[in-house]
Amino acid sequence: MIVYKTFINYNTEIEKMSVNYMENLNAEQKLAVTTVDGPLLVLSGAGTGKTRVLISRIVHILYNGYAKPWEILALTFTNKAANEMRFRIASYNEISHLCGDLWMGTFHSMCLRILRANCIAAGLQHNFLIYGEDDQKSVLKRVITNLGLDTKEFNPADWVDKISNIKDKGIIDFDKMSLSQTSQKILRAYNEELMRLNAIDFGDIILFVLRLFENNADVLKKYQNQFKFIMVDEFQDTNAAQMMLLKMLTRDKELPNICCVGDDDQSIYSWRGAEIKNILEFEKTYPGAKIIRLETNYRSTQNILGAANSLIKNNMGRLGKDLRPCDGNENGEPIYVFPLPSDWDEARFITDTIIKNANDNFSNFAILIRAGSLSRTFEEAFSERGVLYKLIGAKKFYDRAEIRDAIAYIRLLVYPFDDISFERIISKPRRGFGDGAISKLRETGKNLMDALKVAKLSSKQSAAADEFLSAFDFDWQNMAPKEAVQQLLERVGYIKMWRESKDAESEERLNHIRELINGVVSKYDTLTAFLEHAALMMTDDNDNETDDKNVVSIMTIHAAKGLEFNTVFLPAWEEGIFPNEKANKEGDLEEERRLAYVAITRARKRAIITYAMVRTVFGQRMYQTKSRFIDEIDKHFVNDNGFYNKRDNYQKTPIKRNVIRTESVVGKMVSHNEMGMGVVIEENEHILTVAFKTRGIKKVARDFVKFI
Repeated sequence: MIVYKTFINYNTEIEKMSVNYMENLNAEQKLAVTTVDGPLLVLSGAGTGKTRVLISRIVHILYNGYAKPWEILALTFTNKAANEMRFRIASYNEISHLCGDLWMGTFHSMCLRILRANCIAAGLQHNFLIYGEDDQKSVLKRVITNLGLDTKEFNPADWVDKISNIKDKGIIDFDKMSLSQTSQKILRAYNEELMRLNAIDFGDIILFVLRLFENNADVLKKYQNQFKFIMVDEFQDTNAAQMMLLKMLTRDKELPNICCVGDDDQSIYSWRGAEIKNILEFEKTYPGAKIIRLETNYRSTQNILGAANSLIKNNMGRLGKDLRPCDGNENGEPIYVFPLPSDWDEARFITDTIIKNANDNFSNFAILIRAGSLSRTFEEAFSERGVLYKLIGAKKFYDRAEIRDAIAYIRLLVYPFDDISFERIISKPRRGFGDGAISKLRETGKNLMDALKVAKLSSKQSAAADEFLSAFDFDWQNMAPKEAVQQLLERVGYIKMWRESKDAESEERLNHIRELINGVVSKYDTLTAFLEHAALMMTDDNDNETDDKNVVSIMTIHAAKGLEFNTVFLPAWEEGIFPNEKANKEGDLEEERRLAYVAITRARKRAIITYAMVRTVFGQRMYQTKSRFIDEIDKHFVNDNGFYNKRDNYQKTPIKRNVIRTESVVGKMVSHNEMGMGVVIEENEHILTVAFKTRGIKKVARDFVKFI
């Protein structure tokens, strides 16, 4: 490898730098940072500092002159992660001026950059559009209808997911796929319609780059030569298309300098295309690769890590590692496991525990649920008791209808040929353009904006068309994007529509539009730059964003990945819920177990698992059994006898509860001569409350039941 000491055009002597990027790295982190020759897999366990390693590695490469900034390709899965890395690299003053030339961002943003630079070779026009899910649904609805098919049988929304899954597999030639004849027709017609509209969907962004590279050896060679170092974050989440891209960029190199950082034990996104085999087969893909394990955890205590380690060891498909605590985090509290009589008792117990131990700091607590539907009991219990909470994973900013409407208006302003945006907003506000009017516009053979000028419309529609067209006729290109958007939305009547609306959420919608104009659009120099950002954000996965308010966080385990809290409650660890019914039926438990591992390792100091004997599921009272995952945790790390109040120091006063004692029989199966089989859900000295399978919940004397 050629090592040079000065960057051309930067006038910066690397030898004189004083960047202390190796400070406070442990031995395994330093090894990962300084191993720069050949393929490298960094197995980074939860809380082991993978982001710091990636950042330090990039700084190390720049500081030692191993590559110019534009020769480094760093790929992430969210814009948030890329922005954080860029910001932290820029904090090193001596190299902050190099950050702008780094190729750092999501797979899609980097591939979009390649497509914009090579659009003609890729078979695209210069001003191609990027369609999100709403746009795809509109295209598919028209395509399916034109094929003479029923949209109820061939639901456009379902087909958005199907097409996304197909494209995520990186299959370049759709004709070679084993699809039904009807599916082939829909897929072919959909892609042809996108080309007619000069558009690609989100899945196309990577797929078109794969085709570009496959059909243009010179273009591929250019990027292979440019990227001397490739780094991938969250490698366990890569899909087939992303892996194909990496293989193409490293093809024909005996020992490519590719470093992938990830954790096979945290691979929890197979349902959206992630393939764990990419990380498990890294050494097979890159013979001679080195593997470095980051196993020192800076988040959790020994007992939490021991519990997580013992659980995940039950998985067969893993490369293997053992998390250990950093100095000062040895031992700690055990994992608490509590059975409760019902789901409502579970919600009340968790609410009581938070109130008694919060010390007015609710942000230290999080409730991580397997499915979003489990949040209801906690929301109601919190509301009753005045506990402030935030439900993470609510509708994202760019998913809101008013934001998508506003973006459609902006797209139509910048790209007047965009029929999909036209159809979305022509009736917002209403202008008298129903399906019949749209059909007349289509009959002209022109794009819908141009068709407004020539189509044979009623006098009322013609007047509305003239007014609509005039709203777009202003010198927006010589205005700041913020002012242009403000004027556009005022001229077309969209802001007025919400001002005059009787909708209970109209004021909130107006606030969102104001935030779009003043907080987002104003950051961009051009509207085209904003639209590209918006297109990426509408598919970006940033569910983890939250604020610093003093609230309890309620979220799914998937949404909690990457986060940490002092105390984590893990409710509903019951068979059929966690692991879920589908995993039970199909015998595919390993990803569910990885999800449980992720849940436990979100806790810094305390993890509390609960399960209910009786739970209302879709309106039906169901008798539950505890999750097998509870029994898979080494009992050395578990305590089910009490949870102690936290005040400056731990007091030896357990929280008062009726159902948990050292010799508790709660949860045990019993039989009764008349009532039949049941499970004990509460005990009060000699009286037991039992949930019988056929007779419901009854109180019986202990002497009249037989323990099984």
